[in-house]
Amino acid sequence: MKKIVTLLYILTILTFVDLIATLFWIYGGWATEANPMMHFFLSHSSLSFVVVKLGLSFSGIYILYHFRKRFKTIILNVVLGLNLIYITLCAYHLLGMVFLFRTTIY
Repeated sequence: MKKIVTLLYILTILTFVDLIATLFWIYGGWATEANPMMHFFLSHSSLSFVVVKLGLSFSGIYILYHFRKRFKTIILNVVLGLNLIYITLCAYHLLGMVFLFRTTIY
């Protein structure tokens, strides 16, 4: 049970990192939002984008937390998978930033 809660905390942090990195790329002019629904909210305002992104993410995290006792194995596997996806996504953001900084310095 404690493992699931720890992984959910990690997922929360990774969600924030993804949010900040996404805004960095978009407002830097180096990327566009690939998700059509999130692109809709971003085209209205940054605040609506942030509220919807965090609202959807935290709602999902809460649902996983709420059902962690009843469906322990399933929830653990889902949370592990989500963490792997977000770790990969954050690594992609990080590699992109390293590439960007290396090309602008030299």
